[in-house]
Amino acid sequence: MTDRTTFTGIPVTNSEGVEKYFDFEVGEEGEDRQYARITMDGCQLILGKDLAYIKGDLPEQWHRPAISKLLFLLQVDRSKDGALNNDK
Repeated sequence: MTDRTTFTGIPVTNSEGVEKYFDFEVGEEGEDRQYARITMDGCQLILGKDLAYIKGDLPEQWHRPAISKLLFLLQVDRSKDGALNNDK
């Protein structure tokens, strides 16, 4: 069974001020096979457990800003889930 979370059409700005739209998918396959897939304009970056680089053709100038945005999205998503759980 695959458990995953997706975020689509998320704006990311690089260090040069250029903005592009990204899709993010984070999931887990099996017991210990965590992954993150980041895509933009037909390019992708695939990360493994602890966001370790696995493969991809996403230009390197986008790696850091895309990973930072992914971490932010996950933090917001977890906070939202926690807030919902506290209301029970």
